[in-house]
Amino acid sequence: MKTIRTFTLLILAASLLFACAPAAETTPAAPTSIAGEYLSTDYADAASLRNQLAFGIMQLDGGPNAITAEQAKTLVPLWQGIIALSGDETTASEELTAVQDQIVTALTPAQLQAIAAMQLTNADLSAFYAENGISVPTPVPGVTKVPGSGSGKTDEEKAAAQATAAASGQTTATGTGQAAKTFLFETVIEYLQGVAGG
Repeated sequence: MKTIRTFTLLILAASLLFACAPAAETTPAAPTSIAGEYLSTDYADAASLRNQLAFGIMQLDGGPNAITAEQAKTLVPLWQGIIALSGDETTASEELTAVQDQIVTALTPAQLQAIAAMQLTNADLSAFYAENGISVPTPVPGVTKVPGSGSGKTDEEKAAAQATAAASGQTTATGTGQAAKTFLFETVIEYLQGVAGG
């Protein structure tokens, strides 16, 4: 009888210890975008999901999956939000992902599938920048240098590059200006405003 009571007390004590023990800490998972359910970056020279969305939306123009006026009205403030958040150094990646997800939900599955089928690359974006008179140096073939970074150049080299581009009539993206970094997003906003009727 004494053995049973001792055994019962040991079990109760062990139960109390486990109940009072702190829970194991878990590392929160990195934010995942629902854009990844439709779009992929698992091919050579793939553009980022956000760039695929922006460029892809414009590429849908004139086709069966073109953005409607109603969609455009919804999308304009979302892309404006992307620009505002991109320009704020305190923005968490989760905030940008949340707005990106709102952009995805404003599109139809057919539109997203059409954008995915384009398999947009950094080389496509480089061509887009070049067509719009923006010089984006690409030291590695097929890799788009982020407009506005200009890292690794002296002030003299930057000034010389800008002077050369100005002489040839090109706009350069070698400064640190926010406009150069967000040119693609500003262009998609202009496009969407046109679709929305103003």
